[in-house]
Amino acid sequence: METLSTAIITAAGSGSRMGGNVRKQWLKLGGIPIIIHTLQRFFTSEYIDNIIITAPEDEQDYCQNMVREYFEDFEKPWLVVPGGFERQDSVFSALQNCPPRTEYVFIHDAVRPFITEELLGELFEMVKKSKAAVPVARLKNTIKSIEQDHILETIPRHKLVQAFTPQVFSYRLIMAAYERAYQEGFISTDDSSLVEYHGAKVSYKFCSDLNIKITDEVDLFFAQQILDNNLI
Repeated sequence: METLSTAIITAAGSGSRMGGNVRKQWLKLGGIPIIIHTLQRFFTSEYIDNIIITAPEDEQDYCQNMVREYFEDFEKPWLVVPGGFERQDSVFSALQNCPPRTEYVFIHDAVRPFITEELLGELFEMVKKSKAAVPVARLKNTIKSIEQDHILETIPRHKLVQAFTPQVFSYRLIMAAYERAYQEGFISTDDSSLVEYHGAKVSYKFCSDLNIKITDEVDLFFAQQILDNNLI
């Protein structure tokens, strides 16, 4: 029986850091909503069989209409589900809506539009062997911890990385990790941390620093430069 790879695109966030009345995932980048740039990568990818999008409950119809407008000619199945109170709730809802034959899950931020087919393929090959794979990038600045109004210490960065998305998992593993997290009250904004909490190892793949998450106006400015200069 053929197995499936499902992409979960998290678009249920409030986008409060961006400011304004429009959530960041709906903002235009080069005249097209950011989420559409992101979804384009998954609709055209050979590694993705179907797509689930988490959207704010009060804008679920808006999201559905937008996806339908841009991807009506694509045969790849997709579904929009209402998000929960926290990102973790939204992803868990999407996991519960995955098709029965789903074997692998790609969990990705809607506001990271600059992923590549090459990265999707590399992560897919890794997850088939390790059951959990995450794209990362090295830290370029000195990292310090702070306390109240002063610096507490400088943290050696040679073993530190930034975690990006898409984070890719065996469906059975990520579901087990989510179920345990809920049973034991563990909360995180990072899916791989739930797998770590569950006791499984997570592989990593260094990726381009251009795999940025658009969270504020500065990010949006740099995203426009990436787009204008065809850097991806």
